[in-house]
Amino acid sequence: MSSTLTDSVEEKSTAKSPSVEVHDLRIDYGSHLAVDGMNLEIPVGTIYGLVGPNGAGKTSTFKALASLLTPTHGHIILNGYNIATHQRLALANIGYMPDMAPVASDLKVWEFLEMFAGAHGLSGKMKTERIRECLEQVDLLSEKNAMCTALSRGMMQRLVLAKTLLHKPQLLILDEPASGMDIKSRVKLRNVLRGICRQGSTVLISSHILPELTEMCDMIGVLHKGKLLDSGNVDEVLHRMTGLLPEIRIRLAEAPSQNWIRFLDSNPKVSSVQGQDILNYSFHFDGNSCELSLFIHDMISQGYLVSRIAEQQRSLEEILLDLEYDGH
Repeated sequence: MSSTLTDSVEEKSTAKSPSVEVHDLRIDYGSHLAVDGMNLEIPVGTIYGLVGPNGAGKTSTFKALASLLTPTHGHIILNGYNIATHQRLALANIGYMPDMAPVASDLKVWEFLEMFAGAHGLSGKMKTERIRECLEQVDLLSEKNAMCTALSRGMMQRLVLAKTLLHKPQLLILDEPASGMDIKSRVKLRNVLRGICRQGSTVLISSHILPELTEMCDMIGVLHKGKLLDSGNVDEVLHRMTGLLPEIRIRLAEAPSQNWIRFLDSNPKVSSVQGQDILNYSFHFDGNSCELSLFIHDMISQGYLVSRIAEQQRSLEEILLDLEYDGH
């Protein structure tokens, strides 16, 4: 890494620094290119979801961030520290939860957490209290004396999450944390992660439970064949990824006058007008929310009584299915 980039990294170990910075990251497995030139920045206090089809490169990215593999090329900066030159400082305040993490089968729940709490330097009353807090966070306090082997798959995931939270990391890297969880546990997970971010930490998460991921995250990145296709605010990414205008559906309270279609067509941002029946119509609108609001206001002022309005846009699932079955 150049001295200029090194200096800028070391100067940025402040609360205002991005939590994660990735520059031109490349990861190869022999002849297979797993991550191809990724550039990524995640602000502090953000829940960021990395999504993509199986084999897109999500787990490879997470392993590189957790320093479990060495990238072929590129720079990773965590909490203001370059992971290559200041690994101990970069990793001191991260928590990594791999997909299908192993759990010691011959330990009770509290013994499993006690082992890791000790590794983080916790002892005595502080250790006991922190174990209790983490079990409460993941709703496993009632199972503290259970054997790890007696836990369900979802409970096991929550136990590993509790272990990951023990040292109050500033950055959580969670690979498929909701795997095996029931609906109640997934809602609990979402609330836990939101609470963590409110306290100033950052969460980087991957998941195939796409509707919940879009509800949970502030930002997402879409990864496909090792390339980060888009990254940013959830709604903005979805809008850019579709490449299509949203479809606006309107239901009128009464049959419109004969000038109704002409009124719709007269707006330059309206296209593809279709009428399902005398009261229900749809069209594409090439404008932002304020412009749409003004158009609806103009519609009502012209005497067209709108009783319902809805926007239909392609979902993240549809986008990812297109990527997964893309033959290119």
